[in-house]
Amino acid sequence: MSDKLTKKDDKKIAKDTGKKAASKKDSSKKKANPIKSMGKFVREYKSELKKISWPSAKDTTRNAAITLAAIAVVGVFIWVLDFGLSEIRDLGLKKIPEWSASAKQDDVTSPSDVIVTPSDTAE
Repeated sequence: MSDKLTKKDDKKIAKDTGKKAASKKDSSKKKANPIKSMGKFVREYKSELKKISWPSAKDTTRNAAITLAAIAVVGVFIWVLDFGLSEIRDLGLKKIPEWSASAKQDDVTSPSDVIVTPSDTAE
């Protein structure tokens, strides 16, 4: 039933627009030839390439120089920022109280602290 409604709608639309309603038979007849489609694509591609305005060698060189200069400036900025932050970090580490550094040294036992018992020597 929905097919009948669809066909009626197609006919009504075709009548309103002045075009013939498309049927399944018509759509199968209108399959495009792949060779002709490729030829059309290549012709359109060539015409689009002709519309492109390519920059001159002078413009390309100037734009490349600007890009390289911008990269250098950003690189130097990041290097300076990294160097400055690492120096601030090092200054902060020097300000840590001595007791934390001495506590780390106390954890290491010296040879004089080791007590030898007879069970250690007997093997």
